[in-house]
Amino acid sequence: MRDTAAVIELSTEQCERILGEGRVAHIAHASDGQPYVTPMSYVMVDGDLYFRTGVGRRVDAIRANSRSCIDVTILREGEAWESVVFWGDARFIDDPDERSRVVAALLSKYHSDTAMGFPSPSMLPVDYPIVAITPESITGRASGGGLTTKTRPGRL
Repeated sequence: MRDTAAVIELSTEQCERILGEGRVAHIAHASDGQPYVTPMSYVMVDGDLYFRTGVGRRVDAIRANSRSCIDVTILREGEAWESVVFWGDARFIDDPDERSRVVAALLSKYHSDTAMGFPSPSMLPVDYPIVAITPESITGRASGGGLTTKTRPGRL
């Protein structure tokens, strides 16, 4: 039987807060029959998670199977942490207005003036795919702090 005494379940509102505050999402896809997890900068816009990526293994994996699993973890004071996991189907964004809105949100989140030498979202390269994932089945957990067998991620 699983010991759940140290697990702190998070509310939907707490999960949404963490998704908004987080800086890095770990996004998992199936790639050639194997799990493939990569850290990504991301932004939440109107409830969807968006990220910009280069062409390569991640894009190939999404095209082969859009099903995705996302984890966003925030470390808190001391050794405490909060983590949100959700599933959803990834989709590529082609609409220029939506792409521009997402890039502007990414720039706003990660850079105060400009990013990568481009002064405005409309001037960013268009050959980089933008991916959106609508959260389904959101769950969140937190530790009470302290690295004990019952509270640290993965319960190592």
